[in-house]
Formats: sequence, structure tokens, C-alpha cells
Amino acid sequence: MERHISKLLLIYDGECDFCRYWITQWQHITQDRIDYAPYQDVADQFSDIPLSAFQSSVQLILENGEVFSGTEAVLRALNNRMFLWCYYHLPMLAPLSEAVYRIVAHQRRFFSVLTRWLFGSHTERTTFILSRWLFLRGLGCIYLIAFLSLWVQIHGLIGSNGILPVNDYLPAVQQQIGTKGYHLVPTLFWFNSSDLFLHLICAGGVILSIVLISGFFPTVSLIGLWVIYLSVISVGRVFLSFQWDVLLLEVGLLAIFFAPFKIRETFSRASELSTPFLWLLRWLLFRLMFASGFVKLASDEVWRDFTALNFHYETQPLPTWIGWYVHQLPEWFHEISVLGMFVVELGVPFLIFAPRRLKTIGCIALIGLQLLIILTGNY
Repeated sequence: MERHISKLLLIYDGECDFCRYWITQWQHITQDRIDYAPYQDVADQFSDIPLSAFQSSVQLILENGEVFSGTEAVLRALNNRMFLWCYYHLPMLAPLSEAVYRIVAHQRRFFSVLTRWLFGSHTERTTFILSRWLFLRGLGCIYLIAFLSLWVQIHGLIGSNGILPVNDYLPAVQQQIGTKGYHLVPTLFWFNSSDLFLHLICAGGVILSIVLISGFFPTVSLIGLWVIYLSVISVGRVFLSFQWDVLLLEVGLLAIFFAPFKIRETFSRASELSTPFLWLLRWLLFRLMFASGFVKLASDEVWRDFTALNFHYETQPLPTWIGWYVHQLPEWFHEISVLGMFVVELGVPFLIFAPRRLKTIGCIALIGLQLLIILTGNY
């Protein structure tokens, strides 16, 4: 039967909770590109499609009347080109995915409960606007602490009479490698390395941090902060060569593209955030946590036999008074603590990419571990 419609139409089972949940999710993705309708309302308009077909799978009807069903219909509706290419070109993927679709369709009640448990009952699309707002202000606070801490020390560290003077270091770099030094040691101190300029750089970092925290010019502030911090790290050498300095640079660079490009960030006029850079930030967090656990496991034997915390609290650089009391706990407690740490650092990071509720559990576990570290070690 030849038929023509003005817009793509996806027909689903309107009496199925599982179907209605995912249709709501897909509507946020497809926007106005596709119309959605339960087959109970429109089946009589498509008499050539058997009622059993409507009951067993979704039906996608194109403008020219062509009909697709099951997994193929979903992929076409979502316009996911990568998965569509795989569906059509990878051997056995199409029949396998359709078989999985049929299993889910026959067990909708079970998968409806599972979906609600994993994703929650809210069907609204997550915007992450509040997350971005908190993230940028948290990053601004970290920058502020970093520059304030550095400001009171910079003269003694890399000033003209400091331990490693920057005005001696840069001429030596230029003498050794010439103009290559400008990109091997990227820093604003090539223009001026006086003590006054050192203090002006720190002051600039403090001011930009406050501007970022206040929500004004977030992208511009982040660019300035990143350039200034890179400038300081490049000449700080042993004083600024720790992993958290590099981490702040990497997070700061991603934040530049994650932040809204506007005069002021507000909830009432919040702009869409960059999904690719959201995923890059997630990937960074995953790498940071998983690598922390893997490095321990691959290094000293005391981590593998779970005895590292028997002496960690008394040998760490800056223990807290709480760390002293934790150190007095029995050995079995320390061994369980090491095991728990490995679970959080090696297992929990995978929850970063999981559905909403599992992601929330992972977030609580990661934050909990960091709070325990802060309480027992003054990092």
C-alpha cells in the first residue's frame, strides 16, 4: 500500500510502560524531527501493517511510506549513523541485535522495572546545567587557592634572590636551545621576569579566579587562568612539577571548551553545554582514578598483599591528627581498607559511564574516598 506522510512517524505500544519511558527519552533527542504515536490511536490508518507487528515492536514510517521495525527502526529514528553503519555492514550484528530486541520486547515488564531501577523514574532529559555551574565555581576556588598559596612563596622560590631564579633559568634555556625555548618552555615570563612581574602574574591569577567564581566571562577567565598557570609551571620546575599541577592544567584546558561563551553564566539564560567535552571530563576522571589504583597494584608488593596502610599513615608527608588515630586501628582494618580502596579506584570508575543511579553510587564512593584521604592526610 502506497502512503505518504509529512514527517517521520514512530509508532509504539501506548500501553507499555517500558515503551513510554524510552519514547520520552527519544523525544528529547529527535526534537521535532519525528512524530510519535501509540498504535492504539493510529493502527487503523495503516491497515497493511498487521496488529501483531505493532504489538511486538516499534514501527518507523518514512515520508515515502517505507516501513522499518525493531532495532533498525530505533537506529533510523535516532539517526545514529555510526551504529547504523555497523548494523548494515558488520556480519551477524543485525540478526543478533534484532534477537536481543525480541527478547526485551517479550520481557517488557522485567526490563521496565530494571530501567526504573537503573535510570530512575524521571524522564526529563538531564541538562547538567547545575553540574557545570558547580564545576566551574569549584575550579575557580581551586585556582584561587593555588595562586594565593603560590603568591606568598613565589619570590623565595623563583624570584631574583630565590632558590631557582626564573631570570637565570630563561636566559640559560635560550642559550642552550635558542628559539625552540619559546615553545618548549611556554611562559609569559619571556616578556618580563622581574620580581614585580612575578607578583603581578599571581595577582592576575587571583583576580581571574574571583571573576570565574562570580560567573562573569567564564570562558575568557578560564583562558587567562590556564595561560597564567602554564606560565608559572613552565618555570617553577621542581616546585610545580607534581601530578596535581598537571591535572589542574588538563582540567583547566577542558573547562575552557566546557564553559558557556557569554558575559555571565546564569540559570535563567543557561546555554547548552558541550556534550563531547562533558565526556572528555568523564574520561579524565576515569583515567585519574583507575590509574591511581593500577599504579599501586603494579608497584610495591605491600599494596598487593594489603599491608600498605599498616605504615602509610606514619610515613606520609603531611599526616593529620586524625591519621594518627586511624594508624592505631588493628591490622585487619587496614587490610580491609586497602581492599576497599582498590574497589573504589579500579572498579567504581566504570560507573562513571553507567546509568544514572549507578553513576550516583559511583559519585558517592569517589567523593567518600577523597574525604577519607583529606581527613587522614593533609594533601
